[in-house]
Parts: sequence; C-alpha cells; structure tokens
Amino acid sequence: MNTWDVIVIGAGQAGSAAAWDLAAGGKRVLVLSRAAGAGKPCAGGVTMKTLNRYRFSIAPLVRETVDALHVSRFPRQESVLKAPNPFCVMTERSELDQYCLAQAQEQGAVFKLVRGIESVRQHQNGVAVTTREGDQFQARFLVAADGANSRVRHLLGERSWQGAMAIEGHIDRADLKDYPGMTLDFQAIKGGYGWLFPKEDHVNVGLYIWKHGLAATDRRALDQYCLDRLGVKPHRVSGFPLGTWLPQARLRQERILFAGDAAGCSEALLGEGIYGAVLSGQLAAQALLSGDLDNYRENLQDWREELIKVKQLSALFYGLLPISVPMLQGRLGTTLVADFSRGYTLGQCKRRWRGAPSLA
Repeated sequence: MNTWDVIVIGAGQAGSAAAWDLAAGGKRVLVLSRAAGAGKPCAGGVTMKTLNRYRFSIAPLVRETVDALHVSRFPRQESVLKAPNPFCVMTERSELDQYCLAQAQEQGAVFKLVRGIESVRQHQNGVAVTTREGDQFQARFLVAADGANSRVRHLLGERSWQGAMAIEGHIDRADLKDYPGMTLDFQAIKGGYGWLFPKEDHVNVGLYIWKHGLAATDRRALDQYCLDRLGVKPHRVSGFPLGTWLPQARLRQERILFAGDAAGCSEALLGEGIYGAVLSGQLAAQALLSGDLDNYRENLQDWREELIKVKQLSALFYGLLPISVPMLQGRLGTTLVADFSRGYTLGQCKRRWRGAPSLA
C-alpha cells in the first residue's frame, strides 16, 4: 500500500514520537528514513522532563543514572552539583532511536528504510513523496522530522538558518585512567563547553558552541580537549549542527509540519535537543489528529517563547563566563539540578524562583 494518512520523514526522536501518537490515534502512518539512529550524533543524555513525556519506559536502554554534575571553567578546578534525585539518564543515541521507532511500530506505524528523499510535492488532496530508490508514496499529510539539515525543508525552498554546532567522539573506558562523572567544562572552547558523558563501557566526549562561527568545532579541537582532559584521543568522531531557530522558523507549509531539529526545537544554552524533539513530534501529531494544523504553532508557542529567552540567556552566560560559571558552581547550580530532577525546564525553574503559582 502506497497511500497513507500521514508520512513521517525521519526516524529520530521527533519522528518516532509523532509516529507513535498518530498510530495510537488510529492513523495509517508510514515512516521513511535511513536506519534509526544512523547519521545522528548525540551525547545521549535524557533529562527527567523528557522521560516524563515518553509514552513508554526506556529503562532497558539506561546505561547510567546521574544525580551529580561536575562543572568547571576549564581548566580550572571543578565543582560538583548534587541533586536530591536523578536529573538525567545516559543512553546511546542509536539504541534510543531504534527502540523508540520499535515502540511506534508496535502501535501500528510502518517503517521503510530509504537512502533519501528525491522529491516532495504537494497537491490539492495530499502530499507525494519520491525516494531516491524511485518509490512513490502518497499521504494526506506529512511530518518532516529529518534533522537540522532537513532535506524536506530544502526541497520546499524553505529558508535555512545557522544554529549551534557540536562535535563528539568516544573513548573506551579501558583506555582511561580515571572514569569521570557527567561533566561540563565551560570555556573548553570559545562560546561553549566540553562534555564528558559516562556510558558504562565508554565515555562520550564532545565540544559544543551555542552559536555557529564562534569557534572551530573540528577534529583538531576535540583531540586537544580530550588529550588535555583525559590523556587520550577519541574515536568514532562526527560533527553536526543543532537546530536552535524555532523562534524564526515556519512550522507549517500547507499539508506539511516540521518537527525536531527540522523546526529548530533544540535549546541554545546547552544544546539539549531530545526534549524539544519529543515535544514537537507529539504536538505535531496532536494537531493532525485534531484536524486543525494551525493548532500546532499555537500548542508549541510556550516552547517557542522559552527558547527565545534561553537564547538571550545564552548570549549573556557565554559572554560573561568568568562571572557566570562561578555563579553556576554555587547555590544557583545546586538549585538548578534539584529542579531538573523534578522534571522542570529551565523556563519553569525561573518561574518557580519568581514565585509563579503553578508549573506546567
């Protein structure tokens, strides 16, 4: 069958979240993508707020449970921020994507492996998609959840933006003298930080900058950070952009909705994108199930407004690192990780500090 209610392009966190809800809502859903987890480097940290949004448990995938965050203004001494409960779990992104796609398939979504998308054409009654293999599929609607370098957005002539950038690699635990905790080394790179995320048998290491062009997130920079920090170079290295442009992005083009990094749903301060991906995928499905696609932008408005404020905060935080990192290492940071362990977003934390009467 080549005719569907909804085609979802992309089997990452946004695509699988949309497919799960759509299939559970009785829609005939086709997911077109490369292999789940392929081509998507990601540190793999899943926050409590994200765990609260999943429709299912990801307990089988959890490699580490984190209740302490090591913070430094690199290479100066680090501080440890301890939360009363876990605020993050560590997963391997390829495993996470494969698992979430499998959950969507259990709800009835159909997955087809493709090399890529050749064309997307909208007509009066739906959307026609042609893959690079030459296969053609029809649907009433389409969810584009195909990443920061969205092929669908490009084919439709939608504007592209430059967001954050990151590069990551792996270091085997057997090659390490000391096994680190979850670590953020601010100023390990200009306008960003270096990270160490422990994953049982290896450590995921990387460099992040909140705004494209502030520094070179390349192999040389990552190698040097790893040598300085851990005494060994990483392997399985890959670099990638992060979509942090939701405030500027158009979320809908007629019968097509954009979600995840294709919509720019990552936050700029730390580059955390899984929450925005799952949230936007679910809200895109909600709009399609309601029959009112205009609801999507309205329902995502709170997250859009939060990302505007987070981007402003990012400029301030990274512009004043000699001041902002010591503040983070103190009571501010301890309060933050405690609130993160309760599943709050950064914006919800700020509203709570200001005495807001309720939290979403």
